[in-house]
Amino acid sequence: MKLAPSQVRRAATASLAAIAVIGVTGCSAVNYQATTHQYSGSDGVRAEIDDVKFRHIAFVGAEAGSPARAIGTVNNGGTEDVEIAISADGESHSFTVPAGDAVSLEHDEEFIIENFRGAPGDVHEITVSVDGEGKEVGASVLDGVLPEYRALLPDGYDEAVVEHLEHGPDTWGSGAAHHDPDDDGH
Repeated sequence: MKLAPSQVRRAATASLAAIAVIGVTGCSAVNYQATTHQYSGSDGVRAEIDDVKFRHIAFVGAEAGSPARAIGTVNNGGTEDVEIAISADGESHSFTVPAGDAVSLEHDEEFIIENFRGAPGDVHEITVSVDGEGKEVGASVLDGVLPEYRALLPDGYDEAVVEHLEHGPDTWGSGAAHHDPDDDGH
């Protein structure tokens, strides 16, 4: 049986379309998919022990050696109350999270370490525990550079922390495009 030219064209077109679909969709099968990567989208860290989820755990302090406040949320997805402990630099804070409930560290359970050794910008090792089962995690150390953390600083906020970040007359832009040849200061 001899195929008519239009049947050959239809078969060739269908074959090319199938190859194109396979080629285009095959890329997503082997490439990294960012939507499948779970991460902490906040400044803090996340951890899980059994049914308990620690979310956005961080410490807010002005400098190493000064007081720092723990922030974040502890969610108990279990059916029984759990005893939580958060430890850092030899100090520990314990509290109970009822079954199916959550506790906010910055609102419900204030935990301030008086001599926190982590400096702003560090990832500081702490231990989170659920009913005695502990896990070491690296918690972010934040300061008052971002306005949303200023009220959380245990010793208050000092404007001098960000004064150097203000733009002056010669900090706008950079390079020759911003050079003023008539200015004797350059």
